[in-house]
Amino acid sequence: MTEPLGPDSSPQLIVVARLAEFCRFREASRFEDDPWEYMLRKLQETEEPLDELKSRLLRRTRESLWAELAAGALGAARCSDYRLLFESLLGAGDFADVAIHLAPGAPDQAGSLRRVLEPIRPFSLFREERRPEPERGPSWERLVGELYRRLGLDRLGTVMVRKPPTPARRAMVLRRVRRNVAEYCSVVRIPTRDQDSFTPFMLPRIEALIAANLRFLRRYR
Repeated sequence: MTEPLGPDSSPQLIVVARLAEFCRFREASRFEDDPWEYMLRKLQETEEPLDELKSRLLRRTRESLWAELAAGALGAARCSDYRLLFESLLGAGDFADVAIHLAPGAPDQAGSLRRVLEPIRPFSLFREERRPEPERGPSWERLVGELYRRLGLDRLGTVMVRKPPTPARRAMVLRRVRRNVAEYCSVVRIPTRDQDSFTPFMLPRIEALIAANLRFLRRYR
């Protein structure tokens, strides 16, 4: 249930490929005139594969849960395992609705979980980012804000407004963005190679990484 997705999982391969391309504009420079738009486009191209990937994971996790519930009530350890998995796949409000039924001895646990989980869609960073800022979830804002600072995007924003954004200055900032993202992926072991894979628990970090960079690129484009 918690294994990484295999290398044959095409939505994951697309996400990994787009992150790799985001970090390596130099290789595309023969065909691309605007690195700013190129990097923004590579992030935007992760929306569909991420949605498909999370839909698959949610479907797989639900099926595993139904099978275990059919065999009997869940103990504390299994409830905790499933709470961790669903927390990585759902928005804060939906997760709260699910979590109250993932406790040992919860009444009508199987029926309640089916009623709550069947209509739920996985959390989408792009859907959340399209909402007005005051309507975004506080936990999501904290996570993206943490990544924004961790990647040094706040400092690079200061650099952008300190002097006129000449092409050379913009290129310098984007080189630093790519380097910081590549270093973060290496430290946190977020894959940027096709042969790598990631677990469901990496997804919130990957989504926050994409959202933080989308915010930066859109703010200073």
